[in-house]
Amino acid sequence: MADGPASTDVPFQPVNAAWPAPYAEGLTNPWLSALVMNLPIALAVLDSAGRMAAGNDAMKATAGDSWRPGMRPQAMVVSDDAPLLARAVSDAMQGGEPQILRLALNNRPDELRDINIVPMPPGLGVAALIAMRDIREQMRLEAQVAAATRMQSVGQLAGGVAHDFNNLLTAILALTDQLLERQIEAGSDRDALLEIRRNGERGANLVAQLLAFARRQPQRRQLLDVRQLVDGLRPLLVQLLGPAIELEIAAPPGRFAVKADPGQMEQVIVNLAVNARDAMKGNGRLVISIADVPRREVRALGHDIIPEIDHVAINVTDTGSGIPPGIIGKIFEPFFTTKAQGQGTGLGLSTVYGIVKQSDGYIFARPGPGGRGTTFSIYLPGRPARGMTSAAAKAAATTDTSPGPTGLNVLLVEDEAAVRTVFARGLERQGCIVTTAADAVAALALLRDGLVPDVMVSDVMMPGIDGVELAIEAAKLRPGLGIVLMSGYAELPRHRAADARGIRFLAKPFALNELVSAITAAQPLES
Repeated sequence: MADGPASTDVPFQPVNAAWPAPYAEGLTNPWLSALVMNLPIALAVLDSAGRMAAGNDAMKATAGDSWRPGMRPQAMVVSDDAPLLARAVSDAMQGGEPQILRLALNNRPDELRDINIVPMPPGLGVAALIAMRDIREQMRLEAQVAAATRMQSVGQLAGGVAHDFNNLLTAILALTDQLLERQIEAGSDRDALLEIRRNGERGANLVAQLLAFARRQPQRRQLLDVRQLVDGLRPLLVQLLGPAIELEIAAPPGRFAVKADPGQMEQVIVNLAVNARDAMKGNGRLVISIADVPRREVRALGHDIIPEIDHVAINVTDTGSGIPPGIIGKIFEPFFTTKAQGQGTGLGLSTVYGIVKQSDGYIFARPGPGGRGTTFSIYLPGRPARGMTSAAAKAAATTDTSPGPTGLNVLLVEDEAAVRTVFARGLERQGCIVTTAADAVAALALLRDGLVPDVMVSDVMMPGIDGVELAIEAAKLRPGLGIVLMSGYAELPRHRAADARGIRFLAKPFALNELVSAITAAQPLES
């Protein structure tokens, strides 16, 4: 083999300026340089001393920090495998046969990788080649899977914690309300109770944001005209954005409506507007545009994951600082924020993401026009707009004309003792006759033993039989029984099953007066 570069070799000239010079140091043959740098595999060349003289980007990505020009190849692998690679390199330097070894790299010790050691003929200026499969695409896919797994894991954690946390908040808020009813006179005690209630409500809002990300936030979907909804938010948005930010809402009439929870959709728009305001540092322009996207135009959007059905697009564009490419893949993760400590929870965009996904939609972020600012694009399945009820008709339909709860027999089923005690006491003070049960089995036993309640109030998530199954069984035993379900969160299929049967649903935490209203308006379970 040649001892080194021949004196007649042409001095190395970089073939591609994109390849850093240190990778090509010692590589004097232009043809070989082009081969090493541009082949879609991880390559490094060895000089006559058996050291890596040059390599390509794929080698750097594959071997990580273990790869540097001037190092011996065995430095890339774990210590147990280093002697095997050193021996194979020595054989190649002496003109031996090509070898393939399955070894573990330092940067990925849990994976075995095929390493090819190939001797080179004299005259090329290098002694041997080391080649491995380029894992850049694998690393990209692994990063995407890791991000998706991380999002799912946090969502599961949030949903699991939220039920118990909401039970605690429900008890705290209900007890506070009961004490406030007694503490009529203003004073330090009343001020303290009001402060407790305010902090309880802040905790409830935080849990609601986590539930939105986890896609376990209870929804009350209805057919919505998004254009009217956003236009109705104009006064609030103007106030939130401040006088130095210009707001433009472009919402020409369209044919499609969306089926979503109006309160949650308002939360999406407000969160994106606040995020834009912070990015613009209080000065700039915010444009919210809404348009129909017929199914024939979906493919042109360039997002293969969006099904080819009718959609309504909501685009929110600001003139702020934009999102750096290095973090754009993390912006929807909960608690990820670029703001200084104490200036945000990092839940704004993750809440938006969760609500959009729970509403069967898609959301994307991209640089704004001219590379300035950011555009968030939301696509929600479109439905024919006919059938939407006017606001006045809805208000009339929801006007509560039912009698008060005095004298109503209520079966209260709740596995959390504190919540059960607080609500039983509160309902009794409202004139209800309350019977309690700690779970569905106990409740069904009471019904079979002759209890005839007017209304059953039950938690959804309980050990054993859940609230929806209990409601169905209770209705069989007591036709005409009014049903109210409550929960810190409801798994979406169970919540929809309850909705489909006309069950009244209350999301914890809620005030006692909300429970009283639900009880007085409760209807029998639909068959």
